[in-house]
Amino acid sequence: MTRCITLLAGLSALLVAAAASSGPREYLFQNERVCDASGEFCIRGTLSYHSNPRVLHLRARVLKAPGPGLFRIRVSGANELGHSRVAPFEVRVRGRYSEIINHKVIPDYPDVEEWMVDRMDFIAD
Repeated sequence: MTRCITLLAGLSALLVAAAASSGPREYLFQNERVCDASGEFCIRGTLSYHSNPRVLHLRARVLKAPGPGLFRIRVSGANELGHSRVAPFEVRVRGRYSEIINHKVIPDYPDVEEWMVDRMDFIAD
């Protein structure tokens, strides 16, 4: 009986440690319709940032597209010293309605904790 309790306590501690190490998740936009600057390319989805593994993650579906091309999202942020940082997020799409986009990027700047969407562009092939 004591072994069972010790085992359960150990497993609980591991689960708590795993949850604590995953870091907070920040949403740049969540389940929203967003379009590029021209309005020709639109998606509905979520762009999140996980600060511990430093991953920007886009999960979306294409709503409107002129065809295949490159969808670029530029995110910006600042570090603790106030220095501005800009990171590109690029994903190639086929441009079909309801196409699923599931793309992850690790920005080059580990010193930035919070990002925001600065600009979105679509470059048709």
